[in-house]
Amino acid sequence: MKAISFVLALLLAHFVMAQQPAPAPKPVAQPEPCQLLVPTSISINMESVPQVQCDCRITKFNAKIYSRWGQELFATADPALFPGGLLKTEKLQSGTYMWIVEYTAIVGADPVERKTTGYINVL
Repeated sequence: MKAISFVLALLLAHFVMAQQPAPAPKPVAQPEPCQLLVPTSISINMESVPQVQCDCRITKFNAKIYSRWGQELFATADPALFPGGLLKTEKLQSGTYMWIVEYTAIVGADPVERKTTGYINVL
């Protein structure tokens, strides 16, 4: 009798589990268009300092780099000078600095304003 009860319990559990709806598939996250790629480290000893990259055309650009105490060390409106222009700052010490970039990129035919932040290590 115990064996029959056990088998019935297994069948009931299997039936209940089979009736559960399948979990909804997770939506695939689309990469954000016109994402700004900023190097994470720069050094005075580099042969060429890497520049910021974007797969879209940038029409407006404003970048600022701050010290750990919130002092603005470097600002530029030219993407070609970011972040390498930081190395020309007087009395620059090695360490980690925060940057903020506001830019307008052309997505298709429409201008899209973006703001991004991050950190850069000066070696």
